Amino acid sequence: MSKRVLPFLALILAFAPSAGASGFQLREQSAAEQGNAFAGASAGAQDISSMFWNPAVLPLYPGIQTSLSASWVRARMDLFSASGSRAPGFQPGDRSISGGPDLPNAVNQPVLPALYVGWGLNEQISLGLSVNVPFGLVTNYPGDFIGRYYALKTSLKTYDVSPALAWRPDPAWTVGVAFVARKAEATISNAVDFGAIGNALGIPGFTPGGADSTATLSGDAWAYGYKAGFTWQPTPALRIGMGYQAKTTIDIKGNIAYSAVPSAFSASIQNGAAEAKLPLPAVASAGFTYDLCPTFSVQGEVAWTGWSVFKELRVTFASGQPDDVTEEGWKDTMFYSLGAIWKLSPVWSVKAGLAYDRSPVDNQSRTPRIPDSDRTWISAGVGWNLPGNTTLDFGATQIIAPDVKLGLQSGNAQSDPNYFRGNLSGTYKVGITVFALSARHQF
Repeated sequence: MSKRVLPFLALILAFAPSAGASGFQLREQSAAEQGNAFAGASAGAQDISSMFWNPAVLPLYPGIQTSLSASWVRARMDLFSASGSRAPGFQPGDRSISGGPDLPNAVNQPVLPALYVGWGLNEQISLGLSVNVPFGLVTNYPGDFIGRYYALKTSLKTYDVSPALAWRPDPAWTVGVAFVARKAEATISNAVDFGAIGNALGIPGFTPGGADSTATLSGDAWAYGYKAGFTWQPTPALRIGMGYQAKTTIDIKGNIAYSAVPSAFSASIQNGAAEAKLPLPAVASAGFTYDLCPTFSVQGEVAWTGWSVFKELRVTFASGQPDDVTEEGWKDTMFYSLGAIWKLSPVWSVKAGLAYDRSPVDNQSRTPRIPDSDRTWISAGVGWNLPGNTTLDFGATQIIAPDVKLGLQSGNAQSDPNYFRGNLSGTYKVGITVFALSARHQF
């Protein structure tokens, strides 16, 4: 019985590896860099917030530097023309899954903060600290959602604290390393069709869709990793930087709780502890900034995220039930951006950027938890230098995404993890706008 009912846990947790580039991840670590689509971030093109990508940028900003940023993510993921049906093993009259074909936005719109501090001990050695909430999106569907057996609520919050050390061995080079401590908190739920399960097992009185229960998993975890990088300035006008963030694994430990479990299943379906190890991919990035003249510069950035490390998700249970394993089909992704900064005066500067961000999922592996798609960025921003070494930055990005399809299949055998979830198809319209504001100060 556990093999038939509990495979939903793999879908419940599968959203978590979106904590990286692509997936639900939005590059909201800096209002200054938001303005030019994060072009040149690995080369430290604007301020110490670049230490998120490359800790080696710290010596580029002497003295004591601080930056406080907040980003509002205005996201929409609207579902149209959705349809659901149960596996071919059910009678034709039982195959329909109830629920409307259209569903307006199911994504919350968070405000995400970021804090950076840099301290130049001398001309060679710098220390830094960054605090980020890089992943905070929430999807929340109503109880009668046609895809409820795949997803109801998905909530993930992560808190990153990263101390850094950087060294300038000579005027042209800097190198840096950082330690990363990440706290993750998750609450995830979906419906379980006990009516379909009982009907398939021949238990009298059970009809598909007639005995839905909600399963909710809540858990948290700490993960640890590192970052490293360097910058090279071969000429006064050109600087190049590269950064690397190592792969980490989040070991989520929590509890699974069911509501309204029918008495026929109470012996085999029980609340209790569950655990899953989730690999988070490595990220490598490279960027440059080039001064065409004293008032105008151009930047570029490319980043690779190793999503193919996410080959499977294995869930274990304290009750001794067999492990639940789900094969995944995620792929490596690339991010590209080009930007420019124009210093209108000693007080004002304007920025612009374009970027393209690939999605790690396709129609067969896309789920209602992560209705992700490829993204095209259009960014703009402004910087305002105030008296007393303080700068305010505002950045905005409109992310344009093509319509994407759901193509989830139930399979024909009860051993298939999606057999009791059913077939689910539909079209998502995805749109994201990011507004970011920051204040930075040099002491």
